[in-house]
Amino acid sequence: MLMKLLDLYEEGWSRVPLEGTTLETALRHLLAGLASDGVLDRAAVEETAAGLATGGRGERAKVTDRIVAVLASFPALAGPKVAFGIARQPFLVSEEGDLPDVAEGLVLILTPDASTRARKELLPPLQRALKETGQAERLLGVPGTGQIRTLRLLMETDLSAPDLVEDAMVPVQYRVYPDTPLDEVLDLIVRRGVRAVPVVGDQYEVLGILTLGDALGHLLKRGSPGAQVSAGDRVPGEPLAARDVMTRTVLCVSEDQVLMDAASMMANRDVEQLPVVREGELVGFLTRASILRALHGPGRDDPPPSDDSESD
Repeated sequence: MLMKLLDLYEEGWSRVPLEGTTLETALRHLLAGLASDGVLDRAAVEETAAGLATGGRGERAKVTDRIVAVLASFPALAGPKVAFGIARQPFLVSEEGDLPDVAEGLVLILTPDASTRARKELLPPLQRALKETGQAERLLGVPGTGQIRTLRLLMETDLSAPDLVEDAMVPVQYRVYPDTPLDEVLDLIVRRGVRAVPVVGDQYEVLGILTLGDALGHLLKRGSPGAQVSAGDRVPGEPLAARDVMTRTVLCVSEDQVLMDAASMMANRDVEQLPVVREGELVGFLTRASILRALHGPGRDDPPPSDDSESD
């Protein structure tokens, strides 16, 4: 069933201007609307705001460099709701993780239960809509809550749209160049525990990939770590470089492809990860683990994955 943002928008809970110098105080102001409607006990506003601001309750997510989202569950709700807060001065959000240090916009995404629906279905299309040219700026520039619903392109956002590759993409952490000495690449693979390192050109276009299997196969082929073997048109005696061992035929996906299509492709070809490109430039990896998290959500007690574990 088609579900638009306008169907979930709660003007009475939104606040323009949003008051507060920190995410916690901004949340207090925004949650006051829920308390007025009996969705949240007035005595619990401060405690709830503190839990949401620190991540002890619900989830926090970056929408743009100037907008942060907070996802929470409130059993008193009959269905999902979305409220906005727009501050006139930036408020402090966080100094750690992927969240912006400060923000001016706050999106509150609410569901009746603690399922991963908001993370899986509601947040990604909203993030995409606000990343469209000019949409975030228009939202941050509204003079009052009444004008938010007049942002037609934003309000018409289809929240039932399928997940895209960008929703599960792991940003690239490591990349090497064709002339990077092979020993340096092997050190990176061993030291960081990664399963694949992309080999890119001057414009960060994908030229190849050097996988854990490539590295192991090379070591087995040359017999011992100190031995030298010839490869391709390399000058005899020169140290091996990434280009001499990398796999040159690399299947890539674009960030705007449907996630389920990319996942089916990975399953059919039995590959562990796929490079993700944007206009030819490498921007990340799609891995089996990242797909599972996007479609199912993280485990309730699981910590977020580390950068190193996501570079495979």
